[in-house]
Amino acid sequence: MRIEGSPELSIGIPSIDGGTTSPAEGTPASGGLDFGTLLEKTVEDTNQLQKDATAKAEALAKGASDDLHGTMISVKEAEISLKLVGSIRNRLIDAFHELWRINL
Repeated sequence: MRIEGSPELSIGIPSIDGGTTSPAEGTPASGGLDFGTLLEKTVEDTNQLQKDATAKAEALAKGASDDLHGTMISVKEAEISLKLVGSIRNRLIDAFHELWRINL
């Protein structure tokens, strides 16, 4: 992506197979992960975000921390991540039911 008067942006975009895709090449930059491993990593990351948000909220409630802004950001990140995992789950279940209904 090139914007007039700005440096070239080169962002690695995660691909479905777990590798990163270079914007210039459009191919996976490394050996990929399978879908199950990618899904498992996403759930683990979401769980860690939930734990971090809970720890920050408890520290704020106990008076050990006064970082309200950082705590609220952590809580929102965890909430958004959990909604994403729930949405992925719902789509997978819908896809399974759709396959179940196919008559062969």
